[in-house]
Amino acid sequence: MGELVIFLIWGVLLYPDGNLLHKFLWTVVFCGLGMGSTIGAAISLLVVGKWKGIQAVILCAELSGLILGIFCNYLCYSLDMNFDHFGGMDTPVLIVITGTVMAILGGALVGWLCFMENGKKILNRYNV
Repeated sequence: MGELVIFLIWGVLLYPDGNLLHKFLWTVVFCGLGMGSTIGAAISLLVVGKWKGIQAVILCAELSGLILGIFCNYLCYSLDMNFDHFGGMDTPVLIVITGTVMAILGGALVGWLCFMENGKKILNRYNV
């Protein structure tokens, strides 16, 4: 969902020039699936069965901030300097900051949904 938001805001609204299919494939398909799998594996290896409650939420936010917010965000920024799909040349600091903040908040949300009782209730309600 986060990658879809990035695609809509950065790829369609703010920087509509260029091929929308390429932008969609980059953000939603390749980055969404690839980095989603990466952070999922990291959480599975480092958090599941080892941490509970608020400590697990904080660790998920930290892992997401590190893996997605710093490493993935830097990769996407570097690629965008060549492709110019999302305004990396025009607003580099804004891209890095918003990507990192979204990664941390997304990681905290995943941690809350998976490791806090209220979050688990929501997931159970939707059979997830």
